[in-house]
Amino acid sequence: MVRGGSMRRPSLAVAEPAAPEFTLSAGDYRLMEEVGFGANAVVYRAIFLPANCTIAVKCLDLDRVNSNLDDVRKEAQIMKSIDHPNVIKAYCSFVVDHNLWVIMPFMAEGSCLHLMKVAHPDGLEEPVICSILKETLKALAYLHGQGHIHRDVKAGNILVDSPGVVKLGDFGVSACLFDRGDRQRSRNTFVGTPCWMAPEVLQPRTGYNFNTLYKVLLMTLQNAPPGL
Repeated sequence: MVRGGSMRRPSLAVAEPAAPEFTLSAGDYRLMEEVGFGANAVVYRAIFLPANCTIAVKCLDLDRVNSNLDDVRKEAQIMKSIDHPNVIKAYCSFVVDHNLWVIMPFMAEGSCLHLMKVAHPDGLEEPVICSILKETLKALAYLHGQGHIHRDVKAGNILVDSPGVVKLGDFGVSACLFDRGDRQRSRNTFVGTPCWMAPEVLQPRTGYNFNTLYKVLLMTLQNAPPGL
């Protein structure tokens, strides 16, 4: 895949080279340009100076985040525990002033949403869609097997690196089904991007049982939420 150019079929995920030992000192990181942002966070391309390697730093504003600090730490801990080639992993995290810095791999091609906006406004070709969905579903199967539900699956949270490897990221609204020891317990809170939610999510009795499948199907059929 080439940013702003043509898009080849994503490659199969392969084992990544061993990452360097990342430190917990802000002085060892040089923030470069902004590459993404959300309601409470900004993501930068950055250089880890001791190893002279490119990484991403997610700076989460602790003063603006709606969740309490324990929830923020939980997200970082989930990302650190991830061990799957199709899911973004956090190398480490630490507090800098009023921000939580989360050190992650840099996904050079950005999100699928970015790629569609700059190079494929009419949508991706079917073989590319199939490849992206296959890798995304592998990520979701892994997360569900670990007891996690993502709750915000959309093109903006599916990232691509230079070789074309697809990774699911952004655990800002994730939940753990095991946090009270009940694997089958449904989630009944309304969390995520509203126009990407399944209608069933608005019914507390059904929770998130259908939501992930709905989002994946919606993402397959069109590159915008309903009515946009």
